[in-house]
Order: sequence, then C-alpha cells, then structure tokens
Amino acid sequence: MAWITHFVRYLGVLGEPRLEPETIEGLPPFALRQAQGALVRQGWVTTYEYVGEDAWVDYARVDLRKGRSKLKLEWDQESGGSVAGPRAVLDELRVLDPWTDMQIKHGPH
Repeated sequence: MAWITHFVRYLGVLGEPRLEPETIEGLPPFALRQAQGALVRQGWVTTYEYVGEDAWVDYARVDLRKGRSKLKLEWDQESGGSVAGPRAVLDELRVLDPWTDMQIKHGPH
C-alpha cells in the first residue's frame, strides 16, 4: 500500500505548477529588463520571450521558471510593466525592491 502513496506523490510532482497569480504592476521597462537579468543569474530559466520587431518598444513578455515556480514579466506602452506569479515567489523577489518601494512611497502612477 505504501507504493500507492509514493506513486501519487510522484504524479503530483510531474503536474504543472500551481500558479496562484498575484501581480506587481506599474514597473518601467528598464526595471523589467534588469529584473530579468538578475533572475536569470539567480537560476531562473527563460521559457518564452517575445521577439517580434517591436519587442521592448511597443510590447515585451518574458516567461521564467525555476523549479515549480513560474513568473510572467510583461510590458506595453499603455499598461506599463508587470510581474505575475505566486505571491510567495513575488514576496521573495528582492530584485524588484527599488521599484516596489518607490510605488509604496509615491503611490501608483
């Protein structure tokens, strides 16, 4: 009977990560580019990056993954930049501190 428990646990690991989405918004494009570079250096892997001719001019999107966690960094001229992912992961993103601290002090745009 113990093998059933191990098998079920194994299948749970194979499934898609559960994304409990939260979002940090109002980020400038250069903050997202800096965040992307810092996250990759911390072991996050780029799984998708928008590479159209208007990338980082009119629109940008980068999906990152580390273990079972996913992040989506997205920017457009009208909405600004955002990072979406599980709240626990977003709370650990010290790379965004300068921008999120600035938002708290000065309010969103």
